[in-house]
Amino acid sequence: MQIGQKFSIAIHILLSCEFFKDEKNTSEFLAGTIGTNPVIVRNIIRLLKSANLINVSAGTGGASLAKKPDQITLFDIFSAVNEGENDIFKIHKNSPPPCPLGGRIEALLTPKFASAQQAMFDSLAGVNLQNLLDELGVKSVVEI
Repeated sequence: MQIGQKFSIAIHILLSCEFFKDEKNTSEFLAGTIGTNPVIVRNIIRLLKSANLINVSAGTGGASLAKKPDQITLFDIFSAVNEGENDIFKIHKNSPPPCPLGGRIEALLTPKFASAQQAMFDSLAGVNLQNLLDELGVKSVVEI
């Protein structure tokens, strides 16, 4: 199982909005910093905007953070780009119930997967954009 690239691209977009705050963060500009197509950037920006993580100015005004960087966690971003689908583990459903393993596999794995998923979510919630900006050596001075 792999978490899609939308998550890392969304983080890159939000970091760029702060890192390049003196630029017009248009989808074309952001796509250039990411190395992807502007259409992909626009689609992810739409998700971030719906989650109230980013503001978008009409026309070529560009994008900016809707909150301070220390108020946006990686979990917020993950939730935004996964559009409410936060189950990262899937269990196959076609095991025959009479099978001594197949009939019990879901009950066996569900709590283990739920625990692992919660640990991941807790870890993501413990990191915010400002933490990442600090690692990059960028101090935020944006007043939102």
